[in-house]
Amino acid sequence: MAEGATGQRVLILGGGAGGLELASQLAGDGRVAVTLVDREMSHLWKPRLHEFAAGTVSSTLAEISFYMLARMRGFHFEQGEVRAIDRAGGRVELGPMRDDEGRELAPARFLAYDLCVVALGGVTPDFGTEGVAENAVRLDGPEDAEAFRTRFAGAMIRARATGVPAEIVIVGSGATGTELAAHLRNSESGFEARGGGARQGKLLGITILEAAPEIMPGIDPELRRKLVERLKAIDVKTVTDAKIAAVEPDAVRSVSGERWPADVSVWAAGLVGHPVLRRLADFELDDKGRIRVDRTLRSTVDERIYVMGDAASLVPKGAEAPLPPTAQAAAQEAAYLSETIPFLLAGQPVEPFVYRNRGRLVSVGRAGTVGRVRPGVGDDFLIHGQFATAAYNALQRHHQWKVLGRLRGTVAIFADMLSPAKGPALKLHG
Repeated sequence: MAEGATGQRVLILGGGAGGLELASQLAGDGRVAVTLVDREMSHLWKPRLHEFAAGTVSSTLAEISFYMLARMRGFHFEQGEVRAIDRAGGRVELGPMRDDEGRELAPARFLAYDLCVVALGGVTPDFGTEGVAENAVRLDGPEDAEAFRTRFAGAMIRARATGVPAEIVIVGSGATGTELAAHLRNSESGFEARGGGARQGKLLGITILEAAPEIMPGIDPELRRKLVERLKAIDVKTVTDAKIAAVEPDAVRSVSGERWPADVSVWAAGLVGHPVLRRLADFELDDKGRIRVDRTLRSTVDERIYVMGDAASLVPKGAEAPLPPTAQAAAQEAAYLSETIPFLLAGQPVEPFVYRNRGRLVSVGRAGTVGRVRPGVGDDFLIHGQFATAAYNALQRHHQWKVLGRLRGTVAIFADMLSPAKGPALKLHG
């Protein structure tokens, strides 16, 4: 327990971007005892999964031990898989830890809380589409990124040996699909044969399929136009109105019968609440399986349970739909809860959470960077080039500072700048 803590226990379920930022900031406050729970022993910032998959990531914050972070930032870490929340008893059940053969390594446990924050994230749904589970890769976790990277490397080596380009088909033109496509194009050069002969031909074909009439539905039209231009500049094919009927072992097929050959298929079609949310407790869920919350992020069924990030369904005042599941929203919710939780535990009223849309930034690898930024009320303008790249980089740096603190975060940033990848090459924050 941190020196000066009141002894009131805050339990945070999920060590993703938002959950970890909340644990780091709240523990640093020193007024409460903070415990973070995650089934993995290391933190990986989920918006970087596509970089892991493509093999282009190089960062001091790419993966870091929760145990080390807990010691540095003053919270307690419990590794385990969340089974259920006992609302009446004010405790959370963690399942036993097992090895790959199913042998029990540690028993099931119960963790008590005075206030619980659910930050268990979301997953990519298959919408019942035939063959997705068997034949496609979904980038929901580090194991998915590793599986894709292995398959991608094999396809590229085969392409180099045979002279027939590898074909990657990505279903979904949101952040994950678009970012992954650009990183894969960057990775292509690493497989080119060097020296001793004529220049090698194309090794990689990349196709993005989108069911909607336009790619990246919902974004600003001018930003979309710029994005399409830049994807075209790096030879990424985009197909719209492509409603998928099945993912086959070697192709993706639409309901209209069109077929796109694929050495590796990636399913990146949207995000819903993690399935565990349905069995945690008797929460009220929306149509995407996310927990409904009020304007203070409190669950609608329990005043001691709050929800944030991709697990939360929050409809802002005057809005018709919930906030999108983005890193930007999760970071703002983490900052809000880190400030309000001490007051909530003291029984004091708090102001409602207000989301401020900071806009979107898209960096498409070597094709450059564009973005729509809203720095203040009424301001809304398109940026591009070096200014956009600097603004985009600042978003990840902000995460590093929140997680590691100003001093260690600054050291990590300098280490990133000196790394071969010189920090992230592509990101969409929205």
